[in-house]
Amino acid sequence: MTIEEFLEKCRILIDSRKVDPFTQNKDTKSTLNLLGYNVRAMLQEIKELERKDFSGGPYLDRKSKYGGEVWIFIKIIQGYSIYIKLKIRAIGTDEELFVMSFHPERNS
Repeated sequence: MTIEEFLEKCRILIDSRKVDPFTQNKDTKSTLNLLGYNVRAMLQEIKELERKDFSGGPYLDRKSKYGGEVWIFIKIIQGYSIYIKLKIRAIGTDEELFVMSFHPERNS
């Protein structure tokens, strides 16, 4: 799957409300507070991702019972470099977008 195909599939899943925003993640929760965002605003930022925001992937997710590929994007939002890690995972016969990470990029 190309970057463009992945992003289009993400948009379709968001519009179909087939998303797990994983907001119980403390980093995501604090980033939403930092940006003054709710889940809808976060998903809008994800819908607006472009090829230029691509950072890495797809990488095989070996840690999850769902398997699948992980895609990483870095997007400048309100002056912050936001690290966005996404995966489309199979749930039974359906698919959903799983927002694995949404937080300021960490310097290694």
